[in-house]
Amino acid sequence: MRKVAILLSLTMMFCSFAGCLGGDDADGDVSPVGAWYSAETMAMDFKEDGSLIDGEGNSGTWSTDGGILTFTINEANDYNYAVEDGWLWLKPVDDDECHALSSESISEDEWDAKVSEQTPPSFC
Repeated sequence: MRKVAILLSLTMMFCSFAGCLGGDDADGDVSPVGAWYSAETMAMDFKEDGSLIDGEGNSGTWSTDGGILTFTINEANDYNYAVEDGWLWLKPVDDDECHALSSESISEDEWDAKVSEQTPPSFC
């Protein structure tokens, strides 16, 4: 009876950790799904179905593969990207400029201070 009680206790304990495993896409990418802001302006809204709307109301599509985010509005654009602590970091594959977008609208007055508090990913 003691073995059954121990086995049952261990099973219950390990089942409670099952939700903590994984969480990212199968290929290791963290999904950019959601609305992303540059200060108070909505810059991109990535939908779960692979569609997007940019800040000007243009629609397009998006996908990720191995740390590369590709989105297409008029033409395909490839970006290195990372989603970390409520920030989406984008760096065009063919450019050196890195951009930060926030998951929440931040006033223009606070924007620079909030971005400077962040640690950009290594590709930036």
